[in-house]
Amino acid sequence: MRLDKFLSHIGYGSRKEVAVLIKKGKVKVNSQVIKDPSFKVNPEKDIIEVSEKRLELKSSLFYYKFYKPKGYVTSTKDPSSPTIMEIIPQDLPGYSKIFPAGRLDKDAEGLLILTNDGTLAHRIIHPKWKLPKVYEVKISPELKEGDKEVLEKGVELSDGKTLPCKLRILNEEKTELEITVYEGRYHLLKRMFGKLGYRVLHIKRIAVGPIKLEDLKEGEIRPLTEKEIEKLKKSLKL
Repeated sequence: MRLDKFLSHIGYGSRKEVAVLIKKGKVKVNSQVIKDPSFKVNPEKDIIEVSEKRLELKSSLFYYKFYKPKGYVTSTKDPSSPTIMEIIPQDLPGYSKIFPAGRLDKDAEGLLILTNDGTLAHRIIHPKWKLPKVYEVKISPELKEGDKEVLEKGVELSDGKTLPCKLRILNEEKTELEITVYEGRYHLLKRMFGKLGYRVLHIKRIAVGPIKLEDLKEGEIRPLTEKEIEKLKKSLKL
């Protein structure tokens, strides 16, 4: 893959920032200074140094945010359905090591964090850490008077009462909502609204803790910046 693409993917900045670094002669491949951002490298075999520091890919931790489209299973393997790994480039640094920290239903879309940092992934998923996850949902019929408060206080499900959440109405018809939850149970949103007689027509996750979907396009994957990683770890007391 291109040298600038590789360095960008492992967190050295945007492609433009990395290109400046390369052109300044700060990057070596197999002991040779490389000033061409399009220079092809094999991260698994080549020795790559940035500012005299050798990159150890095998021991690296990878952190990505990914816009999962509808129709894909949040899994690394599935015998009956296409998985998210089928639309992530296989030359992505750490491709064979990363896994999703949490899940989205097949018919849902939005933000996923992928990493090979097991401790961080566990804390993203576990309700003990109460990491907020923000979703845009569309329901039918419109939200009735009083049900907002019921949902926010928590509703009884077959596996226990849901944690308190936050709900914001986005349109006059009261069918488009923003909901912030602090747990990740199976089909949580569908079950919460279903308990009160609503159908959930659309789910889109727009934030996981301090990490936001922002301008990511469907199917796009991007490394977390150092600042994003720092914020995420701080929110999980790491």
